[in-house]
Formats: sequence, structure tokens, C-alpha cells
Amino acid sequence: MDRRDFLKLASTAGLGVAVGGQFSGQAKAADPYSGPLWLFIHASGGWDPTSFCDPKGTTNLDSPDRMNNYLQADIRDDAGNIKYAPVADNETFFPKWRDKLLVVNGIDTGTNSHEAGVRTTWCGTLSEGRPSLAALLAGVYAPTQAMAFISNGGYDYTGNVVSLTRVPDTGTLGRIAYPNRINPGDENTRLFHTDATMQRIATARDERHQVKLSQQHLPRLRQSMSTLYTSRLGQNELKQLIQYLPEDFYDNGIARQAQVAIAAYKAGICVSANLSTGGFDTHGQHDQNHFPSLSRIWTGVNQLMEFAEEQGVADKIYVVIGSDFGRTPGYNSGNGKDHWNITSMMMMGPNIQGNRVIGSTTDRHAAINVDPTTLAPVESGGVRLTPGHVHKALRKLGGIDTSEIVGEFALLDTKEDLPIFG
Repeated sequence: MDRRDFLKLASTAGLGVAVGGQFSGQAKAADPYSGPLWLFIHASGGWDPTSFCDPKGTTNLDSPDRMNNYLQADIRDDAGNIKYAPVADNETFFPKWRDKLLVVNGIDTGTNSHEAGVRTTWCGTLSEGRPSLAALLAGVYAPTQAMAFISNGGYDYTGNVVSLTRVPDTGTLGRIAYPNRINPGDENTRLFHTDATMQRIATARDERHQVKLSQQHLPRLRQSMSTLYTSRLGQNELKQLIQYLPEDFYDNGIARQAQVAIAAYKAGICVSANLSTGGFDTHGQHDQNHFPSLSRIWTGVNQLMEFAEEQGVADKIYVVIGSDFGRTPGYNSGNGKDHWNITSMMMMGPNIQGNRVIGSTTDRHAAINVDPTTLAPVESGGVRLTPGHVHKALRKLGGIDTSEIVGEFALLDTKEDLPIFG
């Protein structure tokens, strides 16, 4: 396959080939990645924590100023320390995962803007031009792997620390992994070239790469050339990915996206992935539209963990769930809820102590500050939880907080290091 055909296929598959100013040197096939897999689930549109992990019931369902259409007395408390709203299939999710789940309530995103909210939730700051945590993890641990960072939406700016891979069609992966097959899915299909010809093509390609690389003296262009070369070397890794893909994919979008990421992880070529689902920007008919979207997330997490168990990697997966921001207290004239800067995040994985809730809010969903040492709510003083605090803790948990790459993107507007993970 020549460069033009490769770029055409890469474009079709969404495989990023413009990448990484943070790594250098001769392009070569990377060692398989063997650390944990990070899955970031984005609830696109701005979810309503009072409909699940930060429940706010009412004493009177006829009240025009009610927070939700359920009673305070109906808030469920059968999930250990995690209370949840009696809606949206929550009862199938929270009791099941309570021992692994950490809930962080009362996070102030500082914005009601979708673009800014998505950015601060997934990179930890409102400042522009900062890579997502998913990109940083991939950039530190496996910057030259074929699919180190997979994105299905959400915030996937990379800051040039790693290439970005989008995989809207799994069939396209086969075309890239097996470029010499007329029918990539059939190992007995006719070939475009003999093995001897493919070897001559590979040799000529490698020699051409060395010549072109020696002629280029601009570091960024050399890195881009090396990235393209590395992407081509990744065909063998993509063949392994194909082998790990399931014969049947889940119908749930999050679970289906996760199956590709887990297969890539099993192949040793994936560190992190953005999983995304929409339907949360419910300015009208909030309950009717919001609750099914929440149920999709719960089903997606259940199924992705089921698949991870089957693949023997469930104990190596981090799951972080968040959204643009929250939704306003109470309903508008169209029975919807508008944008609200206070939100929640949830996470589970290795070394995350479950059955815990950090942060809290008032009856009208205003954030309550926390003690910076104990994280207990305080009436005065204390610290207002922000996405930056969560990201500082996640960077430390991921072991990348002291890396040179991450140091270039320090969270300067977040001064405190809160013991969110102990």
C-alpha cells in the first residue's frame, strides 16, 4: 500500500497521523502496552446529578418549585454510603457497583457553556489548548502505539502528545491491518501481491523513509514523518486487534465502543479511550428524555465490565464518568432543566476505594465547600471542589503527575492537592 492509499484509509477510519511533538528519535515498533486501561465516559449535553448520585427529592409533588418529580422519602439508601434517586434504572446500577464506585458531588465547573464545560471536565481547566487526561496518559505511556488514544467523542484535544484514533467502522480496521487482502475478513482470499513482492515493497518503503528523514532538519516535520512510518509498522498490532474483537457487538453504544478499546488494549496498543453518548441537554421534558439517557450509561458500564471479565482484564480497567456540567434546580416552563455549573463525577478501578461519596450540595444543588484535609463538608472556609482537583488526583493515581510531558500542562489554577483517592 503506498502513502496515498494509506492516508486515504486512515482518513476513512479516522486514524490520526498528525501527532506528537513530545517524543522523538527513530520511529520503531513499540513494545506492547501492559499498564491499566482508562475508559472515560462522556454524558454529552450536561447531565443532572440530582437524578442519580446527588438526589434531591421534594415534599410535595404539586409544588411549582420542586427539584424533581420524586419524594424525599423515596430516595434510595440500599447502596451503602451512596444514596441515589429512585428513577432511570438507578436501582440496577448503584447497588451492583457500590463497593467499587467513588462518587464526587458538588464539583463547580465554573461555566454553563458546553464547549468550556466539556473541556474543563476532561482536562481539568477552563484554559484552552490543554490535552485531555486520556491524551496525557497515552502520551506518557505509549505515544508511538498504533491506537494509544481512541476517541468516540467528548473532549479529545491531544496537545500534540499522542496521535488520536477514531474508529467509526470496525470493518475499516481490517482493511488497514490486512492491506494485501482483496477481502480483509477472509484469510483465504486472493492477494494483491505475492509475499516476495510485499517484502520488496516494505524494504523500499523503509529505505525511502530513511532517505527522506535524513533530508529533513525541522524537528516537528521529522516527528510527523516518523509518526506516519510508525503507523504503518502498526499493521501487525492491528492484526492482533482484529483477533480480539468479538464476533457480536453489543447494541449499547458505550459498550460497543468499549469492546473496540478493550480489544485494542488486549492487543497491547491502547492506553485510553473516550466513550460517548448523548441526549442529556434536556431543556424540555427533562424526565422523559434524561432518564433513558442515564439508563444507557448504566447498561453500557454493566456490559463493558461484562466484556472485560470475559477478556480477563476487568481488574485492570479504570472507568471515569462525567459530563459538561449539571442542570438547574427545578423545572422550567417546558418541564425541562437548563444549564447549571454544579456537577458530579463517578469513577472506579484499581486502587480506588469504593462505597464512598466526596463532596455535597444544598437542597437547591449549590456546592458546599470541603475541608482540604478530611474532605468533610464545612459551613465556612474550606475549598470549593473543581474539575482541577479531580484531575490532579487522577494524574497522581495514574502515575503521570511527575512526568515531563504532564509538567508542561500543569493545572496552575488549582492550588490544592486534595486526598480524593486517599
